Amino acid sequence: MIIIILLQFVLLVLYYNVPNNKEAYPRHKTCEDENKSDKSASKYKFNCTNINSIRLFKYDIGGGMSKTIDIGTFEGETVVVKRLSPRKNPKERDAQFREVLFMKDILMRDQLDHPSIIKMLGFCVNHLKHDLDIYQGYLPFGDISAVYEFGKEFRIAEAKFKIEDRLNHALDIADLISYLHHSPLGSLKLVDFLPYDHFLMVKGKIKLIDLDYINNVEPTCYFSSGCSYYNITCQPLNSYEIQYTNCKSTNNCTIGVCRGTNLKHNMARFTESFFAHLLKPELYPLDKQKKLIQLLQRLDKHDIYIDDLLDELRGIKQPFLTFKENL
Repeated sequence: MIIIILLQFVLLVLYYNVPNNKEAYPRHKTCEDENKSDKSASKYKFNCTNINSIRLFKYDIGGGMSKTIDIGTFEGETVVVKRLSPRKNPKERDAQFREVLFMKDILMRDQLDHPSIIKMLGFCVNHLKHDLDIYQGYLPFGDISAVYEFGKEFRIAEAKFKIEDRLNHALDIADLISYLHHSPLGSLKLVDFLPYDHFLMVKGKIKLIDLDYINNVEPTCYFSSGCSYYNITCQPLNSYEIQYTNCKSTNNCTIGVCRGTNLKHNMARFTESFFAHLLKPELYPLDKQKKLIQLLQRLDKHDIYIDDLLDELRGIKQPFLTFKENL
């Protein structure tokens, strides 16, 4: 798996960060070439040619045991720079693992696109730790950096939101859950979920900022015993999943998958960390409190699908929109 991730990452670096030397093999440029060039050039604002032009003014403000986070400005815009940090000196055996996680986070952000996921503005890979192990004979650290939009820390339990803002945030989060379930990579599960560490407020919007501990693997099960959580039924493996088992066909296979577990897991965690605060009934008008109580009960019992949650939230919000339009 590490090799696959590294190969994918190298392809990305070659595609986005290394300029093509087309003068060596000149050919006539078409309109399609021009359009592709424009799209490629505009995907990210930063790469290895300009990432060091960011003027840093806050250093090492966080990032865990292996990463460091700095704050800087570029052309008047405040940005966040995340780097692998040589100052934190992890154990040698952890060096490759943290490097892979750092690159996985970049790859995930490159493939996922949602307004409630922090925006990556670019990245630079100068070298990997393994490169210098081979050629220099010593054990330095990899030189990898990534740039993100700036956000502020907040505590959802202490935040003072207007009713309309509470509903907007709840709808944004529900839409994020839906996107993670239907993502291009399959149904994704947020394994590492800490509301105060993994979410920031960016220009009035709650955004997920860490994607390194995210996966699209749902638990397997046996048809004889079923699934352990969320009242999910053990379902047959599809043609792709069965390749990773000893089963020769779906007909005789005793192994299944607890499909839908990732979605239920995310809904449960977001309910505990966000919906319980954003949708607190006593903060709403009396005519909305009963509906909110029932909605939170359904969320606590894992008895509501994500599409139904979105419909319920839109229905609660609609009178506020109508009232605003009639002012």
